[in-house]
Amino acid sequence: MNLSTEFEFMVGEKYENEKGPFKVMSIEKDEMLIRWTNGEEVQTSMEFQGRIQKRRQWEKTQQKETAAPAKPAPRKAKSSKSSKKAPPAE
Repeated sequence: MNLSTEFEFMVGEKYENEKGPFKVMSIEKDEMLIRWTNGEEVQTSMEFQGRIQKRRQWEKTQQKETAAPAKPAPRKAKSSKSSKKAPPAE
């Protein structure tokens, strides 16, 4: 799992973590104030929430890949009976 790229948060945008959906209320330096739908607010690091977002994206990708139906194996073309040669008469 590669989480090296930074996740970009924007004030006013909605995201979701394990606690539920939240809105970014403000960003100052490396910290941001977030508010969940129940009204609870917390000051948290953008790095921490970014890691959560990246992991959630990775998990969704993994779920889609495992949920995708497997492709059936290619089937050999059936030959018709008329194309078979009769054994030579003796």
